[in-house]
Amino acid sequence: MRTPSPAALILSVGFIVAAAFRLGAQTVPVTADSGEARPDFSGRWSLDRSISNDASKASFEPGQENRSARPGGFGGGSRRRGGFGGLGGGRPDSRDTAAASTPDERARLQALTDWLKSASALLVISHHDPSFVINDAQNQTQFFKTDGSLDDHQLGAVMVSSTTHWEGPRLVTSYTLSSRQQLVCTYTVLPATKQLVLRVRRDVTEVQRGTGPELKLVYSLIAS
Repeated sequence: MRTPSPAALILSVGFIVAAAFRLGAQTVPVTADSGEARPDFSGRWSLDRSISNDASKASFEPGQENRSARPGGFGGGSRRRGGFGGLGGGRPDSRDTAAASTPDERARLQALTDWLKSASALLVISHHDPSFVINDAQNQTQFFKTDGSLDDHQLGAVMVSSTTHWEGPRLVTSYTLSSRQQLVCTYTVLPATKQLVLRVRRDVTEVQRGTGPELKLVYSLIAS
């Protein structure tokens, strides 16, 4: 029997290894979150007012985007011509008219706005995915599930429902004002600076996403 040459053996081993890699690659699942770690939001977070919008001026009612902003106040830029920042004459366009709120929508939006004004200065977060729990400066506790399940929250005399889901490394909670309106809160952790950024906006299905101004609150970690 003829013995294969060393070169032939090396070539055969190379083919076998390449085939194994190809088979392995076919069995590795690829998900939308590949390479994006989901952070732990747990900690005691204190609002840094020097780099945050003024929550006491928060208003997400239709037409608020046509009011001019002052440095350090609520707002911070325009999303479109005639939007927040003082551009245009303040006259509602067709999109503002379409976004006019019903009494139930206004009641839920007001309850959430009051919560942001009075209770957002301190957030104590307990996060054990999918459980996401926030205790605020008024010692009120909200319970969320990050798997998109429906959660109910009692805010004063008003009951508001929400869903929470991951968008990459961010957590997004959408409070339901109605079938066409939501108040959307996006939580982002900045590990390098030990900061938590909370962005809040009102979304209306009839108009472009991100209706009106966005409230930006920046927190510093004071205890983990």
